Amino acid sequence: MKKTIIGAIAGMTVLAAGCGTVIRQVERLAVEGSPTPASPTASPPATPTGSPGAPAEAGDLRAAAQAALGAVPNSTLISIETEENGRLWEVQVVGQDGTEHQMDVAAGKVVNGPTAEDEDAADKAEHRARVSAAKLDYAQAADKIMATVPEGRITELNLDGEQGRTVWESDVITPDGTKHEVTVDAVTGTVTSSSSTS
Repeated sequence: MKKTIIGAIAGMTVLAAGCGTVIRQVERLAVEGSPTPASPTASPPATPTGSPGAPAEAGDLRAAAQAALGAVPNSTLISIETEENGRLWEVQVVGQDGTEHQMDVAAGKVVNGPTAEDEDAADKAEHRARVSAAKLDYAQAADKIMATVPEGRITELNLDGEQGRTVWESDVITPDGTKHEVTVDAVTGTVTSSSSTS
């Protein structure tokens, strides 16, 4: 009787451990390998977004941004940048009090964070002022950038200050590997500079 009970317990333990491994593998695949549906306004991806090493697309940028904004209610996106060959987005948002929160997003889901930055009152005030000055949000800036370099994909987009103006600065990569730097005035929506390097 004791041997039967011990055998049954050992069998359940092995089964439970195996299930845990399977669950972890399914969770890993869900984060790393799930295709992200493109937003209605995004252009169709050039390569499948779920492929290992696939480049980040405009739809992915919007999905990552929305996931980050949902993780910190009433926040404003100030920076989004691709990492790990486009499979991960590093995103910074600013809350209403000016606190910057950083997180990583993959496949439209927050996979790390959000983590609040340890900043002083001056830093928070600067964030609030920059966010308040910007009349274009990240999505409107992305639309302006994609109109300037229609065949490209945005790999980095930051709300910043430049010569007394609040601007959206971006890096855009075209299929031939050319890097374009596009700056959009965050108040007027005017493209203030566009340059490329091979």
